[in-house]
Amino acid sequence: MGPLTLTSDNLILRVENELSAKNVLDLYLRNRISFEQFEPTRPHDFYTIDYHEAMLRREYKAYLYGTFIRYYIYKKSNVNRIIGSVNFNFMHSSTETYAEIGYKVDALYQNHGIAYDACCMGIDVLQRYYGITRIDARIHPDNEASLHLAKKLGFVPVQYEPQSANIMGHYVDLIRYSRRTSDTQ
Repeated sequence: MGPLTLTSDNLILRVENELSAKNVLDLYLRNRISFEQFEPTRPHDFYTIDYHEAMLRREYKAYLYGTFIRYYIYKKSNVNRIIGSVNFNFMHSSTETYAEIGYKVDALYQNHGIAYDACCMGIDVLQRYYGITRIDARIHPDNEASLHLAKKLGFVPVQYEPQSANIMGHYVDLIRYSRRTSDTQ
């Protein structure tokens, strides 16, 4: 099992439980418009405390079972405000265990290297604690910031996935990017 908390010079990444539901909901409310344009359509109760308490309980259990890990991102200068997250969903194929990465950063903190640093920290955890050798990212082709980040992290496009995600009530195409964890960052 990977660590609950990671730190760098500027960031703290932490696995949270239901006690942080208000702060997690606040992140989503502040960024509703920017997040929704590239993420799956939300359930009707997504923007409620109850939803996020239940989600955080499920995520924490999945962390304990070693099937999923989400680190919430904080600036060291403000440890009470979540500014993003990076997560890994562990998948199993007939030949290997790999992870799918997801990430988001508050619009006010984008283009400051935060997502890059948080992803690098998370990828390091996958290598050290879980033995993951491959990471995939499914990215909307219009999400230029995510495409740039994936390329900077060493991901390469491997598969076009037509009509594979329901975003804002419409099925859209995604592109699957992949990288080996042994690749340099």
